[in-house]
This record gives sequence, structure tokens and C-alpha cells, in this order.
Amino acid sequence: MDAMQQRTICECGSKSVSQAVEIFQATDLPYKKAKKLVTGCSKTCCRRPLMALFNMIEFGEIDYEEIDFLIDQMNERQE
Repeated sequence: MDAMQQRTICECGSKSVSQAVEIFQATDLPYKKAKKLVTGCSKTCCRRPLMALFNMIEFGEIDYEEIDFLIDQMNERQE
């Protein structure tokens, strides 16, 4: 597993990108409820990378570079 998959996708749940992939793949819940399984909260702080990942999984192809970019953007905004 590479570094992009090990990155924390949301500070709230402390889950990595690969853990979020596993959770999203294992559920048939809609995004809003599946997101809570990853984050453990209902905040919108990590909405963009999580929603993008959720949609990528639904369409069957994950672009880890895009997820990495969205995580960087999210982290820059929070500083």
C-alpha cells in the first residue's frame, strides 16, 4: 500500500484513505450515512475528499492522486 492510501482522510475519525475505501465498499448506505461510519461525526470538514472517494468507489475506479490533492486542499483551508 502506498503513502496516499495511508493518509488520514479526515481528522474526526482518524481513518486512512484505505480504511475509508473498505468501509464504503462494505456498505450500501447513502453517502451521508456512510460518511458517519468513516468520520464518526456529522461535520462537513472533510466533505470534498470523502464525497469524491465515495463516488469513485460507486463508479469502480479510484484516483488516489485526486484524493491526495483534495486532502491537501482541505488541510490548507483548516490551517
